[in-house]
Amino acid sequence: MIKLKEINFIGYGDIATHNIFSAVKQNQNERSQNELAELDKSIDSLTNTSIKVNFNESTFKNQVYFKDETSGEFIKIGLSDENLEKLQRVFGKQDFFTKSDGSQILSGKTESFVAGWFGDIAYKRGYASSDANGDGYLSQDELANTNSGFTAHGMYYIGLKVAALDSTETYMKYSSDFQDKHKTMSSAGKYASDSIEKELNKTIQNDKNSDGSLTYGELMDKSESEQDVTDVINYLLKYGLTEPVELGEDLLAKALLQQFMSGISSLNAEQKAVLAKAGLLMDENTLKEDLSSVIKNIEANIENSKIDFKV
Repeated sequence: MIKLKEINFIGYGDIATHNIFSAVKQNQNERSQNELAELDKSIDSLTNTSIKVNFNESTFKNQVYFKDETSGEFIKIGLSDENLEKLQRVFGKQDFFTKSDGSQILSGKTESFVAGWFGDIAYKRGYASSDANGDGYLSQDELANTNSGFTAHGMYYIGLKVAALDSTETYMKYSSDFQDKHKTMSSAGKYASDSIEKELNKTIQNDKNSDGSLTYGELMDKSESEQDVTDVINYLLKYGLTEPVELGEDLLAKALLQQFMSGISSLNAEQKAVLAKAGLLMDENTLKEDLSSVIKNIEANIENSKIDFKV
């Protein structure tokens, strides 16, 4: 098994800005205080009962209402203290109408933001349809039917022990196979929660700039991404999709790795000559700007040196 510290990673900065999940677009309902007071009288009769958002009792004490445009009804759901404070700070307290029991009706940008992320989780990620018995709790079997998975794609160069990340994939089926490949981050709850309410709170928290989009970098920091990619590579090696091929003391392999990790200035004359002959020597500026141009040539120069860790 390859250990995390044995792999050199390239490309996280490039994929960190890739969009993974997006809130469903919502109409922005700007309600006056009079309209909200009138809505207060009937909102419980308008609240959606076909989608259970939690099980037993809410984990979060701050109960809020918002309109779900897909069902046309209102959803009542709990928010954490941190998320409630964040929404009030970002969008303003004018978007909150407090009922006599302390719960709040959302309006304006806040309602649009929360409803948008609810729509993504319930419908695009499939939490609502995956809750087969409608009890508000998603078992592991039910979560396996959601589209909660996402991943980094790239190439692992075996002899060099370099993993080059170049793209991402999202809204993947969170199947048992996916969970096996992404064992550490699945166990850490990175991909899914056992209720819509918990996942909504996690999503609002992860959306650092509250723009209705979750990037790879917001969901996975560099160390988490490297652990995740290591798990996938080990899974592929374990199940015989490829066999590790060590290049040992090969001068070209060692020179390539040194060029990746320490730059051209660290190479000696012999290493530069070997790389130049293979068409793999690059100047410092080009290497910093685009490591992929070196990667593209490796396959032509070192046979059986790579595995594609696309899931």
